[in-house]
Amino acid sequence: MDAVEFALAEIEAIKGIIAKIDPAQLEKFAGEITGAKHIFIGGTGRSLLFMKGFAMRLMQTNHKTCLVGDACTPSVRPGDLLIVASGRGTTAVTLELVRKAKLQGARTAVITMNPDAPIPKECHCVVAVSKFSPPAKSDRPEMVFIKENLSGNLVEAAIVLITDGVVANIMKQNGITGETVAYNHANLE
Repeated sequence: MDAVEFALAEIEAIKGIIAKIDPAQLEKFAGEITGAKHIFIGGTGRSLLFMKGFAMRLMQTNHKTCLVGDACTPSVRPGDLLIVASGRGTTAVTLELVRKAKLQGARTAVITMNPDAPIPKECHCVVAVSKFSPPAKSDRPEMVFIKENLSGNLVEAAIVLITDGVVANIMKQNGITGETVAYNHANLE
């Protein structure tokens, strides 16, 4: 197998992960976003890295959005929304962010592989993303390799696509076009 074949196998696996997501959870998540006065994006490690792209897209679609921990991040208030991602749903720093946001009256949402973990149990809205599971009997060794070595990567890539899908859905429902995204795109580059 070469890198292209592995990448194509990963796409197939990601499609399977996305297909298992409950559309009702995504609708509730979109509703939380559209109903929020201000959106805060948080997380740690790789979860925060891919959530930064989501934060940028929300900002580009006219949502007041910031990253938790930036020097210019305002205080969270009632009517605001904190969105975090946590694969296992147990990261102590992320759990504390959720608890602090709730104490201030904000709504909270999490994207996670473990909906029964402490962070999702604290959140108002949970989007559960399943781990990749190849068929029990697979004649494709690349799928077994991916499961054993890259499964976290697959979930992260799926979350990037899922959040893009949520934004696209919000854009369609609210008549937001690519012109808005282009207008709000960074111009100090």
